[in-house]
Amino acid sequence: MKFSKLLVLAAVLMTLGVSAQKKTPAAKPAAKTTSAKPTKAETMDWIASKLQENLAVPRKFISYSNGLFVYSKQMNSGDVCTTTIDLNKVTGLSNEYSDDFFMSGKQLGSAKCGDGSSNQFEYMSIAGPNYNDYSAPFNLTPDQTLVERLKKAFATLVEYNGTSKKTTGEKF
Repeated sequence: MKFSKLLVLAAVLMTLGVSAQKKTPAAKPAAKTTSAKPTKAETMDWIASKLQENLAVPRKFISYSNGLFVYSKQMNSGDVCTTTIDLNKVTGLSNEYSDDFFMSGKQLGSAKCGDGSSNQFEYMSIAGPNYNDYSAPFNLTPDQTLVERLKKAFATLVEYNGTSKKTTGEKF
């Protein structure tokens, strides 16, 4: 009889052991990290939103779509000039004169005025001292933290727009 009680006791203990193993909580999946690199579109959209927020007076925001940032400015002559910046064409950055922050790229932007004049440009100041009296379309210089964040965003954009990519048929 003792043997059968031992068998029953052993069976109960094994059942409890198996049940305890089944009730072990599953490991929680690791939390998602948000350090993933933003897409090109997300990068351009964020840059455009900061440029729009900091557009210097008397410039007026017109539109932004697919990397094309458009604003206007009324000139002293009364003509209105419309400037288009193509963020898809940003291929370089520069800290010329140590504090001034430029973006550059072939056919980066254009300006068209009501008097029929137009021009293309390949560089634009983002923030910094205006040593050469060139137009300063954005009022970012007072917020150096934002300027540093923009530099990182533009650096990411330069990677996406990199000029080092080969075209079809290029050997080198």
